[in-house]
Amino acid sequence: MSLALKGQFALIVGAMREKKPVIHHLTNYVTAGDCANIALCAGASPVMADAAEEVAAITAKADALVLNLGTITTTKMQAMLLAAEAAQTKDIPVVLDPVGVMSSQLRLEFALKLLTAGLVTIVRGNYSECLALLERKAEGRGVDADGSVTDGLRVAKEGAERYGCVFAVTGATDYISSGKQALVLTGGHQLLTQITGAGCMTTTLCACCAAVTKEPLTAAALGVVIMGQAAELAAGFMETKDGPGMFKTRLFDGVYHVTSKWDVLHLDPERKQ
Repeated sequence: MSLALKGQFALIVGAMREKKPVIHHLTNYVTAGDCANIALCAGASPVMADAAEEVAAITAKADALVLNLGTITTTKMQAMLLAAEAAQTKDIPVVLDPVGVMSSQLRLEFALKLLTAGLVTIVRGNYSECLALLERKAEGRGVDADGSVTDGLRVAKEGAERYGCVFAVTGATDYISSGKQALVLTGGHQLLTQITGAGCMTTTLCACCAAVTKEPLTAAALGVVIMGQAAELAAGFMETKDGPGMFKTRLFDGVYHVTSKWDVLHLDPERKQ
Protein backbone atom coordinates (compact mmCIF):
# COMPACT_ATOMS: atom_id res chain seq x y z
CA MET A 1 0.00 0.00 0.00
CA SER A 2 1.46 3.37 -1.03
CA LEU A 3 2.39 6.09 1.43
CA ALA A 4 0.06 8.44 -0.49
CA LEU A 5 -2.90 6.16 0.16
CA LYS A 6 -1.90 5.77 3.80
CA GLY A 7 -1.82 9.55 4.03
CA GLN A 8 -5.36 9.77 2.67
CA PHE A 9 -6.45 7.15 5.16
CA ALA A 10 -4.99 9.18 8.01
CA LEU A 11 -6.90 12.29 6.93
CA ILE A 12 -10.19 10.38 6.74
CA VAL A 13 -9.72 8.73 10.13
CA GLY A 14 -8.93 12.12 11.66
CA ALA A 15 -12.02 13.66 10.05
CA MET A 16 -14.24 10.86 11.40
CA ARG A 17 -13.02 11.44 14.93
CA GLU A 18 -13.32 15.23 14.61
CA LYS A 19 -16.64 15.55 12.77
CA LYS A 20 -18.51 12.55 14.21
CA PRO A 21 -20.57 12.07 11.02
CA VAL A 22 -24.18 10.92 11.26
CA ILE A 23 -24.74 7.56 9.57
CA HIS A 24 -28.38 6.77 8.84
CA HIS A 25 -29.03 3.04 8.66
CA LEU A 26 -31.95 1.21 7.14
CA THR A 27 -30.64 -2.17 8.11
CA ASN A 28 -31.63 -5.59 9.34
CA TYR A 29 -32.79 -6.50 12.82
CA VAL A 30 -30.18 -9.26 13.15
CA THR A 31 -27.18 -6.90 13.21
CA ALA A 32 -28.60 -3.41 13.77
CA GLY A 33 -27.07 -3.16 17.23
CA ASP A 34 -23.70 -4.35 15.93
CA CYS A 35 -23.72 -1.72 13.21
CA ALA A 36 -24.66 1.03 15.64
CA ASN A 37 -21.88 0.05 18.01
CA ILE A 38 -19.23 -0.28 15.31
CA ALA A 39 -20.11 3.21 14.06
CA LEU A 40 -19.70 4.61 17.57
CA CYS A 41 -16.37 2.83 17.97
CA ALA A 42 -15.15 4.43 14.74
CA GLY A 43 -16.12 7.89 15.94
CA ALA A 44 -19.39 8.26 14.03
CA SER A 45 -22.96 8.77 15.22
CA PRO A 46 -25.46 6.09 14.13
CA VAL A 47 -29.15 6.66 13.46
CA MET A 48 -31.57 3.79 12.88
CA ALA A 49 -34.91 4.83 11.40
CA ASP A 50 -36.96 3.05 8.75
CA ALA A 51 -40.46 4.54 8.86
CA ALA A 52 -41.34 5.79 5.39
CA GLU A 53 -42.89 8.90 6.92
CA GLU A 54 -39.54 10.13 8.30
CA VAL A 55 -36.68 8.55 6.37
CA ALA A 56 -36.31 11.37 3.86
CA ALA A 57 -36.10 14.02 6.57
CA ILE A 58 -33.64 12.02 8.65
CA THR A 59 -31.49 11.14 5.65
CA ALA A 60 -31.32 14.80 4.64
CA LYS A 61 -29.63 15.57 7.98
CA ALA A 62 -27.21 12.64 7.79
CA ASP A 63 -23.72 12.43 6.32
CA ALA A 64 -24.10 8.94 4.82
CA LEU A 65 -26.85 6.39 4.25
CA VAL A 66 -26.59 2.60 4.65
CA LEU A 67 -29.11 0.34 2.91
CA ASN A 68 -28.85 -3.26 4.14
CA LEU A 69 -31.15 -5.85 2.56
CA GLY A 70 -30.73 -8.48 5.29
CA THR A 71 -34.31 -8.59 6.52
CA ILE A 72 -36.12 -6.89 3.68
CA THR A 73 -39.87 -6.23 3.53
CA THR A 74 -42.07 -4.37 1.09
CA THR A 75 -42.49 -1.54 3.59
CA LYS A 76 -38.75 -1.30 4.17
CA MET A 77 -38.05 -1.28 0.44
CA GLN A 78 -40.37 1.69 0.02
CA ALA A 79 -38.59 3.49 2.84
CA MET A 80 -35.17 2.67 1.39
CA LEU A 81 -36.13 4.09 -1.99
CA LEU A 82 -37.36 7.31 -0.39
CA ALA A 83 -34.20 7.60 1.67
CA ALA A 84 -31.94 6.95 -1.33
CA GLU A 85 -33.73 9.59 -3.39
CA ALA A 86 -33.37 12.08 -0.54
CA ALA A 87 -29.67 11.25 -0.31
CA GLN A 88 -29.21 11.81 -4.04
CA THR A 89 -30.85 15.23 -3.77
CA LYS A 90 -28.43 16.24 -1.00
CA ASP A 91 -25.35 14.55 -2.54
CA ILE A 92 -25.11 12.19 0.44
CA PRO A 93 -23.21 8.94 -0.18
CA VAL A 94 -25.26 5.74 -0.19
CA VAL A 95 -23.68 2.39 0.71
CA LEU A 96 -25.62 -0.71 -0.34
CA ASP A 97 -25.18 -4.09 1.33
CA PRO A 98 -26.92 -6.57 -1.02
CA VAL A 99 -27.34 -9.28 1.61
CA GLY A 100 -28.51 -12.57 0.12
CA VAL A 101 -29.38 -11.28 -3.36
CA MET A 102 -28.17 -14.57 -4.82
CA SER A 103 -30.85 -16.36 -2.81
CA SER A 104 -33.93 -14.23 -3.44
CA GLN A 105 -35.40 -12.71 -6.57
CA LEU A 106 -37.12 -10.05 -4.46
CA ARG A 107 -33.83 -8.82 -3.01
CA LEU A 108 -32.04 -9.04 -6.31
CA GLU A 109 -34.65 -7.06 -8.23
CA PHE A 110 -34.72 -4.35 -5.57
CA ALA A 111 -30.94 -4.04 -5.47
CA LEU A 112 -30.86 -3.76 -9.25
CA LYS A 113 -33.55 -1.09 -9.11
CA LEU A 114 -31.39 1.02 -6.81
CA LEU A 115 -28.28 0.44 -8.90
CA THR A 116 -29.80 1.11 -12.31
CA ALA A 117 -31.37 4.31 -10.98
CA GLY A 118 -27.90 5.56 -10.04
CA LEU A 119 -28.78 5.83 -6.36
CA VAL A 120 -25.77 3.92 -4.97
CA THR A 121 -22.27 5.24 -4.24
CA ILE A 122 -20.65 2.06 -2.89
CA VAL A 123 -21.67 -1.60 -2.99
CA ARG A 124 -20.11 -3.74 -0.26
CA GLY A 125 -20.89 -7.41 -0.58
CA ASN A 126 -19.36 -10.86 -0.69
CA TYR A 127 -18.38 -12.58 -3.91
CA SER A 128 -21.66 -14.45 -4.42
CA GLU A 129 -23.77 -11.35 -3.80
CA CYS A 130 -21.77 -9.17 -6.17
CA LEU A 131 -21.70 -11.86 -8.85
CA ALA A 132 -25.50 -12.13 -8.65
CA LEU A 133 -25.76 -8.39 -9.33
CA LEU A 134 -23.82 -8.92 -12.55
CA GLU A 135 -25.57 -12.08 -13.71
CA ARG A 136 -28.96 -10.68 -12.68
CA LYS A 137 -30.23 -14.02 -11.43
CA ALA A 138 -30.76 -15.36 -7.95
CA GLU A 139 -29.11 -18.71 -7.29
CA GLY A 140 -27.84 -19.98 -3.98
CA ARG A 141 -28.66 -20.70 -0.38
CA GLY A 142 -28.36 -18.47 2.68
CA VAL A 143 -26.42 -15.22 2.64
CA ASP A 144 -22.80 -16.37 2.68
CA ALA A 145 -20.27 -16.44 -0.13
CA ASP A 146 -19.67 -19.75 -1.84
CA GLY A 147 -15.92 -19.46 -1.42
CA SER A 148 -15.14 -18.97 -5.13
CA VAL A 149 -13.11 -15.78 -5.20
CA THR A 150 -10.66 -16.45 -8.00
CA ASP A 151 -12.25 -13.78 -10.20
CA GLY A 152 -13.20 -11.35 -7.45
CA LEU A 153 -11.26 -8.55 -9.12
CA ARG A 154 -13.16 -9.07 -12.37
CA VAL A 155 -16.49 -8.96 -10.53
CA ALA A 156 -15.51 -5.75 -8.74
CA LYS A 157 -14.38 -4.03 -11.93
CA GLU A 158 -17.35 -5.14 -14.02
CA GLY A 159 -19.79 -4.18 -11.29
CA ALA A 160 -18.27 -0.73 -10.95
CA GLU A 161 -18.27 -0.18 -14.71
CA ARG A 162 -21.82 -1.40 -15.20
CA TYR A 163 -23.45 0.58 -12.40
CA GLY A 164 -21.17 3.62 -12.13
CA CYS A 165 -20.30 3.16 -8.48
CA VAL A 166 -17.57 1.59 -6.37
CA PHE A 167 -17.77 -2.17 -5.81
CA ALA A 168 -16.09 -3.71 -2.77
CA VAL A 169 -16.06 -7.51 -3.00
CA THR A 170 -14.92 -8.73 0.40
CA GLY A 171 -13.69 -12.09 1.59
CA ALA A 172 -10.36 -13.74 2.37
CA THR A 173 -8.98 -11.30 -0.20
CA ASP A 174 -10.78 -8.01 -0.82
CA TYR A 175 -11.23 -6.49 -4.28
CA ILE A 176 -12.31 -2.87 -4.59
CA SER A 177 -12.82 -1.04 -7.86
CA SER A 178 -14.20 2.18 -9.26
CA GLY A 179 -14.01 0.77 -12.78
CA LYS A 180 -10.94 2.89 -13.58
CA GLN A 181 -8.91 2.02 -10.51
CA ALA A 182 -8.73 -1.11 -8.40
CA LEU A 183 -7.23 -2.22 -5.10
CA VAL A 184 -6.53 -5.73 -3.83
CA LEU A 185 -6.32 -5.99 -0.05
CA THR A 186 -5.51 -8.76 2.38
CA GLY A 187 -6.01 -8.81 6.12
CA GLY A 188 -8.51 -9.79 8.75
CA HIS A 189 -8.90 -13.08 10.55
CA GLN A 190 -10.67 -16.38 9.94
CA LEU A 191 -12.90 -15.82 12.98
CA LEU A 192 -14.76 -13.12 11.06
CA THR A 193 -16.52 -16.01 9.30
CA GLN A 194 -17.68 -17.42 12.65
CA ILE A 195 -19.74 -14.42 13.81
CA THR A 196 -22.88 -12.71 12.59
CA GLY A 197 -22.59 -9.19 11.28
CA ALA A 198 -18.99 -9.03 10.05
CA GLY A 199 -20.08 -7.95 6.57
CA CYS A 200 -22.76 -5.60 7.85
CA MET A 201 -20.28 -3.90 10.17
CA THR A 202 -17.78 -3.55 7.33
CA THR A 203 -20.48 -1.84 5.28
CA THR A 204 -21.08 0.59 8.13
CA LEU A 205 -17.37 1.36 8.34
CA CYS A 206 -17.30 2.09 4.60
CA ALA A 207 -20.19 4.51 5.14
CA CYS A 208 -18.41 6.18 8.07
CA CYS A 209 -15.43 6.83 5.81
CA ALA A 210 -17.55 7.91 2.83
CA ALA A 211 -19.27 10.47 5.06
CA VAL A 212 -16.08 12.54 5.35
CA THR A 213 -14.49 12.23 1.90
CA LYS A 214 -15.49 12.75 -1.71
CA GLU A 215 -13.40 9.72 -2.78
CA PRO A 216 -15.63 6.63 -2.57
CA LEU A 217 -12.90 4.22 -3.68
CA THR A 218 -10.65 5.38 -0.84
CA ALA A 219 -13.56 5.32 1.60
CA ALA A 220 -14.51 1.75 0.71
CA ALA A 221 -10.89 0.61 0.93
CA LEU A 222 -10.39 2.24 4.31
CA GLY A 223 -13.59 0.73 5.72
CA VAL A 224 -12.34 -2.70 4.71
CA VAL A 225 -8.84 -2.02 6.07
CA ILE A 226 -10.20 -0.86 9.44
CA MET A 227 -12.24 -4.03 9.82
CA GLY A 228 -9.33 -6.22 8.79
CA GLN A 229 -6.89 -4.62 11.19
CA ALA A 230 -9.47 -4.57 13.99
CA ALA A 231 -10.00 -8.31 13.47
CA GLU A 232 -6.27 -8.92 13.72
CA LEU A 233 -6.12 -6.91 16.94
CA ALA A 234 -9.17 -8.70 18.34
CA ALA A 235 -7.60 -12.09 17.64
CA GLY A 236 -4.42 -10.92 19.33
CA PHE A 237 -6.38 -9.91 22.44
CA MET A 238 -7.86 -13.39 22.83
CA GLU A 239 -6.87 -15.96 25.42
CA THR A 240 -6.81 -19.73 25.03
CA LYS A 241 -10.27 -20.15 26.57
CA ASP A 242 -11.88 -17.61 24.21
CA GLY A 243 -13.91 -18.31 21.08
CA PRO A 244 -16.03 -16.48 18.50
CA GLY A 245 -18.17 -14.75 21.14
CA MET A 246 -15.24 -13.05 22.81
CA PHE A 247 -13.70 -12.32 19.42
CA LYS A 248 -16.80 -10.37 18.42
CA THR A 249 -16.76 -8.39 21.65
CA ARG A 250 -13.11 -7.54 21.17
CA LEU A 251 -13.73 -6.61 17.55
CA PHE A 252 -15.47 -3.44 18.75
CA ASP A 253 -12.43 -2.62 20.87
CA GLY A 254 -10.26 -3.30 17.84
CA VAL A 255 -12.12 -0.76 15.71
CA TYR A 256 -11.87 1.78 18.52
CA HIS A 257 -8.14 1.28 18.89
CA VAL A 258 -7.43 1.29 15.15
CA THR A 259 -9.31 4.53 14.55
CA SER A 260 -8.44 6.40 17.74
CA LYS A 261 -4.74 5.52 17.57
CA TRP A 262 -4.19 5.52 13.83
CA ASP A 263 -1.14 7.80 14.11
CA VAL A 264 0.47 5.32 16.52
CA LEU A 265 -0.47 2.13 14.70
CA HIS A 266 0.39 3.36 11.21
CA LEU A 267 3.54 5.41 11.51
CA ASP A 268 5.63 6.13 8.46
CA PRO A 269 8.22 3.31 8.54
CA GLU A 270 11.00 5.86 7.97
CA ARG A 271 9.90 8.00 10.88
CA LYS A 272 11.80 7.44 14.10
CA GLN A 273 9.73 7.02 17.24
